[in-house]
Amino acid sequence: MSRVLVLAAVLVASSTARADDATADTSDEISTTRRLAAIGAAIVPGVVIHGSGSWVLREKRAAKRLAVTGWIGFGAMAIGGAAVGITGGSPEMVIWGVPMIIGGAALWVPTWLGDIWYAAGGPRVRGAPHADSAWWVELGTTWLHDAYRERALVRGAGRVELGRVGVGASGLVDAEGQARTGDVEARLRILGAAATGATIGDGSKLYVRAAVRRHVDDDDEVAISTVEAEVGARVDLMRLDRNLAGSFLEVSLGMGVERVRYADLVGDTDTLFLGRYAWGLYLGTRSELSVFYDHRRDSLAGGIAAGRAAGFVGSVGANLDLRVGGAFSFVGELDIGNGWVTTAGVRYHGGPP
Repeated sequence: MSRVLVLAAVLVASSTARADDATADTSDEISTTRRLAAIGAAIVPGVVIHGSGSWVLREKRAAKRLAVTGWIGFGAMAIGGAAVGITGGSPEMVIWGVPMIIGGAALWVPTWLGDIWYAAGGPRVRGAPHADSAWWVELGTTWLHDAYRERALVRGAGRVELGRVGVGASGLVDAEGQARTGDVEARLRILGAAATGATIGDGSKLYVRAAVRRHVDDDDEVAISTVEAEVGARVDLMRLDRNLAGSFLEVSLGMGVERVRYADLVGDTDTLFLGRYAWGLYLGTRSELSVFYDHRRDSLAGGIAAGRAAGFVGSVGANLDLRVGGAFSFVGELDIGNGWVTTAGVRYHGGPP
């Protein structure tokens, strides 16, 4: 579903004008006044009329494509939201309504943020996409803060790419031994560059993922086992317009089956929606930064307390993979739901440079 929405948006937006209809302004030709006006327009009214910042900078082709893509996403969100809301969350509507909402948001939000980035002069510091590393290992720490506890956890993770198949695992252990989380996953790369770690021209990719996950919390006397599968994609936004090169969007959708056991006495089995979207930037030739929304609520962060929508809304956050020298990078993530989860670590990238 997400792949269809993204491709449809790019094709429709691309038909709004020919690639040579507009001549791009260079940074030196844009006055400070026009730049500030573009930033303001991209934020408001750009939150509704995507591409307003680009329009002020005389990039009419980019403005039209951002607007069309954003409104395709808004339409998908509206249809999915209406189906879920009007029926009171009927299972028959939720099964396709929620993917429509998340897939639509994956077009609506990144096109707004992308216009703000462009209006603010983001292309002057744009980076280049890079292929995944052939393998990597990571060691770090995670801090959990919520209404009930403060926890420090030790984190370890790793991944190896074997042709089109990638296998990875991660684990979290509470410093006091009261909670443990682990998962093992496999990914099949359908489209995209091979895992060479090299700088590439286009970081777009399509993959399918399957994983098993286990979480045990002794304090809460709960154990959760999950089997899940999803389809994910990254699309470099230069495919939408050349002015957006250096930025990308990501979206993934899937389902899981979750078994929860309380106090080792009572068990419950239920299905789990998986959904995530992000907008990000390439930094330099080996680093990237992104902001995201994650629909799952069985993570350490849980879901945002969103009034009547509590229990439906997931978490928001940002993550950074910053190459600091040679094969080493600093990785950090902030995930905000009903708790705040902060992660920092060091990752070693193996394979070709």
